[in-house]
Amino acid sequence: MKYNMTGLWAAAMIGCWSLAGVQAAETRIVFANMDRLFGEFYKTKLADTQLKEQANQVMEERKKLMADFEKLQQDFNKLRDDAQNTALNEDVRTQRRNAAEEKLVEVRDYESKIRRFDDTRSKQMKDQQQRMRKRIVDEIRDTIQAYARNQMYSAVLDTSGLTANGVEEVLYIEPRVDITSEIIDVLNRSRPADATDKSTATNAAPVEKKSDGKTEKK
Repeated sequence: MKYNMTGLWAAAMIGCWSLAGVQAAETRIVFANMDRLFGEFYKTKLADTQLKEQANQVMEERKKLMADFEKLQQDFNKLRDDAQNTALNEDVRTQRRNAAEEKLVEVRDYESKIRRFDDTRSKQMKDQQQRMRKRIVDEIRDTIQAYARNQMYSAVLDTSGLTANGVEEVLYIEPRVDITSEIIDVLNRSRPADATDKSTATNAAPVEKKSDGKTEKK
């Protein structure tokens, strides 16, 4: 009995092609732009507003510190000038000189206080911004995953990334497989009637000023 090897090979190839076709049909890959999702999510805008308000509060605190520092500096300059004023007798000039030295110590201590204030506030604002961003990104990711499972997508790829040369990693996307707008609609579906209520968006710890000029989160 002779075997038709050509026929067997053709049948095998057809079977492979059919299997590949079934697998391809089951694989549904779509795309979303994380930059757009993050930027157009209402909670991102509320978080930005809250951060700006807190930055303004920090600036107001710093203005008060600088006003006190300038007053100390002026007092020191006055005492120093008096200590060098030959119109005053030696005893008065000596008193002014000693007072100027003490005031200079206060000035330098206050300079250090302002530097600590700047370092503390800068780190605090940076940490809070990172926490806010992580919460928002995590919520976007969870929303994408839930939406993808519901729609039975196999994968959702981010199109906002760039290569090392600064070129888009994804050069073309068929509009029908870009689900960015759909995800934005889902994310913003929970927008409260009063979207200016920042507490619904970030749950960020407010800044509380302590008596020593430092801050802590409530």
